[in-house]
Amino acid sequence: MKRSIVCMALLVGLLGTTAPAGSFSVKDKLGCEMEIAPPLRRVVFLSLYELIPVLDLWDRAVGINRWAFQSELLEGFPQLAAIPSVGTADQVNVETLLALRPDLVVTWPYKPEGVEFIRKKGIKTLAVDPESLDELYEVLELCGRLFQKEERAAEVLSRMEEVFQLVKSRTSDIPADRKKKVLWLWRKPVTVSGNGGIQSELTHMAGAVNAAEKLPLRYSDVSMEVILAWNPDVIFIWGSAKYGAGDLKNNSQWRTVRAVREGKVFKAPSWSTWSPAAAVLALWMARNIYPERFEGMPLEDTAGEFFLKCYGICLKERIFD
Repeated sequence: MKRSIVCMALLVGLLGTTAPAGSFSVKDKLGCEMEIAPPLRRVVFLSLYELIPVLDLWDRAVGINRWAFQSELLEGFPQLAAIPSVGTADQVNVETLLALRPDLVVTWPYKPEGVEFIRKKGIKTLAVDPESLDELYEVLELCGRLFQKEERAAEVLSRMEEVFQLVKSRTSDIPADRKKKVLWLWRKPVTVSGNGGIQSELTHMAGAVNAAEKLPLRYSDVSMEVILAWNPDVIFIWGSAKYGAGDLKNNSQWRTVRAVREGKVFKAPSWSTWSPAAAVLALWMARNIYPERFEGMPLEDTAGEFFLKCYGICLKERIFD
């Protein structure tokens, strides 16, 4: 089934029936249903701020998560400096938020009580959390509709699909008994990606096996003994983690893991977030798992064109060194 069809089916659950005068009903990740009437003029982005350059929403963003000022995808835009920080999704400066008089606040659902507190102040708040690639597509399509940028959202989705298809064209024929075993680590080295979640999907797309796929949760803490038993071939570390490959190499227990022993530990780029950049992340992962399958391909050019066309930036870092 084509992804566009899948996304249309998902949107049936997210969007309710169309209301008069162009408004429509939306149900967010916390199950709250609200009516939204585009065009939205004043929006606070506690999440999804990577979509501001993608959909050209600089004139709509009146407040932003303070972490956005450290985002490589946003830092080159002079417009960013003019947007006030309202804290983080976990610690919102409510006084600043109220003063901005937003039409909508977009946030994460991790602290339901915080979301509810903002709503009680009379501010429409949409909690989003794309847990899969289909949901990421769904969120991008929804934002296209919210901000009347449907054509642009469709263009970005198409460019994402092009990169995903490139990955699949190089990895889909790998026999089951030759698939590498991959482990994705989060904030702590013992916090891993289990079954579900975008990182697990990208692992499978790259022709590999998620070593922790039998764990039912997206994120799980496991013992070092379990990791030693998995003995993954390749390890990826979340780009915002405070540790890197060297820390694992210098640890006596981690040194016995095949990926560490063979130098197959890679820290993801800082932009490895829940945004359209997931397409390039899939390419980066696949190339590090199976470098021989991408030999001679101009991957830097592919990534560079993607970021230029989707984000309007020339990414400074070399991704495939």
